[in-house]
Amino acid sequence: MISAKLKAVATSNFAPFANTINFTTQIDKNKREYITNTFVAGDDSLNKVSFVFGANGSGKTFFCKIIKEIQRLLLWSPLTLGSGSQLLQLPMFKGIDASIQKFLFDTAYVETPTTFSIDIVLDKTTYHYEFSIQGYKVLHELLTKKYRRTEILLERTSPNHKDILLKSELKNFESHKHTVKEEALCLAIAHTLNNPMAVNIVDAINNINVLNMVYPYMKAPDHRISFSEERVAKYAKVLAKATPMLRGIAIAVSEEDFNQPLELGDFENREVMMTKTTLSINSEYTRYNNGQEESFQALNFFRDESLGTVKLFTMLPYLYDTLENGGVLILDEIENGLHLSLAKDVVKLFLDEESNPNNAQLICTTHQPLLIDTNTRRDQVWVISKDSIGKSSLNRLSELSTSRSKVNLTNKILENAFGCNPEPFFRN
Repeated sequence: MISAKLKAVATSNFAPFANTINFTTQIDKNKREYITNTFVAGDDSLNKVSFVFGANGSGKTFFCKIIKEIQRLLLWSPLTLGSGSQLLQLPMFKGIDASIQKFLFDTAYVETPTTFSIDIVLDKTTYHYEFSIQGYKVLHELLTKKYRRTEILLERTSPNHKDILLKSELKNFESHKHTVKEEALCLAIAHTLNNPMAVNIVDAINNINVLNMVYPYMKAPDHRISFSEERVAKYAKVLAKATPMLRGIAIAVSEEDFNQPLELGDFENREVMMTKTTLSINSEYTRYNNGQEESFQALNFFRDESLGTVKLFTMLPYLYDTLENGGVLILDEIENGLHLSLAKDVVKLFLDEESNPNNAQLICTTHQPLLIDTNTRRDQVWVISKDSIGKSSLNRLSELSTSRSKVNLTNKILENAFGCNPEPFFRN
């Protein structure tokens, strides 16, 4: 698995983010605080953990969706090739060709393109990738790399493939750039056609794990690793803290290959090979007789366990995959369904060098100010706030002009720093 470090993301005219917002894990070098919470990647020092606070409806979930939207557009672009329109009819691709959600509450943004950018570090090289889309057309695309000096790899100035400039490791894609349609990202098409540079970058972006703890979705990156005997034993040990009667869990993964017709009106009767993956979980619990263990009984894990335990279990494959591979995990509402102490334990896993030897990163949105403590850096804490006309902005607590000795981060959140708390809902 190709894992990258996330340095920055940005967007404009996306959902509540009408104007440009910039998020970075790069430390504020003016803040000489708790260097153990950071690590070196390429030319930069990055935070291991970042917190994003905000009131209900401020845009925290859409912040997490920035990465998901970049991943969706990279995945959708290759489907514009060949029989892509027929592939879009398959259930697995439902909604993948949806238009980008723009800022809805000002007509000036209807004709304004949406822009996304992401900065990742692979080995010691920093890659910056950005693109702008209006409707379904790609207006602009740029990929640069920085190792000692900055070099342009891809530059696109219009939807037309003739206005795509390729250099260095992407130069050998020159003979294929005519396959890039107006609505397709060039980097994604180069990835599909196995350009090594494009494969590394796109795979690294797609391997960033994003999980919504309100509606967690069980999909392991690699089930052979995520549900191996060793890993399942770790899950059982963690879950037993919540359910002491649990004696073990058995996870079975089955795959079935089948042919899927592209569409009913296809006279050539073309088909694609699909794989259906089924996950089943059997859990065993002890039964007591006068305080003595008597027998074991099997229960339906998802039906009979508490919602919090199920959410914890759903998170575990993402958590361990990220820690073991040194990747990036984005958790929307980390405390949802979890006790505060458990949520803080998850944060500590990323801050501790022993449990996080590969410098994996955690970015979490939250309502809980008690997640941060006296050892939290000010540049680890971000706040999303929304104004009276629905525009959301993103600010960093380290931008507050206060000395470290006089600031309590938890209190700053509680005191509504940057407008992170909601207005009273039920006051006349």
